[in-house]
Amino acid sequence: MYTSESVNIKSSVINNIMMQMSMYVDKDAVDVLQQVLEEQFVFLNVEKITTLPAEIDRGTEEKNRYLIGLYQVKKRNLSPKTLEQYVRSIRSLAALIDKPYTEMDELDIDYYLRWYAQRHTRNNKGQNQASTCNNERRYLSAFFTWLRRERLRPDNPVELTEPLKEVQKPIDYFRPAEMEELREGCRSARDRAIVEVLRSTGARVGELVAIDREDINWQTGDILIQSEKSGRYRTIYLDEVARYHLQKYISQREDDDPALFVASRKPFGRLHTCGIRNILKQISNRMGMDCRVYPHKLRKTLGMNLRKAGVDIGDVSDVLGHANTTVTKRHYAQATPETLRDIRRRAVA
Repeated sequence: MYTSESVNIKSSVINNIMMQMSMYVDKDAVDVLQQVLEEQFVFLNVEKITTLPAEIDRGTEEKNRYLIGLYQVKKRNLSPKTLEQYVRSIRSLAALIDKPYTEMDELDIDYYLRWYAQRHTRNNKGQNQASTCNNERRYLSAFFTWLRRERLRPDNPVELTEPLKEVQKPIDYFRPAEMEELREGCRSARDRAIVEVLRSTGARVGELVAIDREDINWQTGDILIQSEKSGRYRTIYLDEVARYHLQKYISQREDDDPALFVASRKPFGRLHTCGIRNILKQISNRMGMDCRVYPHKLRKTLGMNLRKAGVDIGDVSDVLGHANTTVTKRHYAQATPETLRDIRRRAVA
């Protein structure tokens, strides 16, 4: 019969081996290695040797560095961007709270979250928005839940803290007149194509820059992309207007780069997210637009246009590639000012 101590020792040995080997083999090999080790350890009873000199106690920083490294190995199936965000948050926690993660309690977490909420006050930027603070809390909770499941600590102290109450702001999207301004401000076929593709597909800017020309089905307008958040694949759609401007742009190109959007000067090369943002900023400045202009706003515009057209919230969620309808409902189920004005007009009539 195996004791809980034996199980914990086995897990520790497997984790240490995986940590060391992850530097020399790829992700798939690490997966196979973990499976083989777990199968081989099933029939072994492991006991800790206590006759050797006491184990040298690792310092707090070294312990935490080990746990972060192990977390990165075990969570390698997460998208790189998501994993980077989680690791950034747990490192920030360790920088403020000088304790091993295995010894932190709810008071430590609560102190960190209050500090996080106030950290920009000194720069006269005010508090972080409640949604931003709750996201930070969610990242930490995911990490401590993992520690608990790995039997590296008995609980998740984040669960004992309360999330902040969020006040949902009206969604920021382009009205028809603003979309026309955006189009008029385009000075090249490339810039117009970028605007129309973002508007038609609702792609995130990171997803847009990853698209290659060969990814497009020109007959249907379909593009198979991989979500930069979840890593899942989904199909986005180019309408006729977007296809027209995209084909016009591609026909004018003189390079053979596979990327859908490239720099306008030699050596060309794939545009990055900062390049897309700068293009939209230049259009906004050129036209003197009063509203905020950024790539994600075109994604929000697609979502709002679908809702105003009476599209079911579940279908809107699928089009935008949300993991579930909770996020979609939070942003797109609310009535718009235009809808409320129309209701009032009908009531008066």
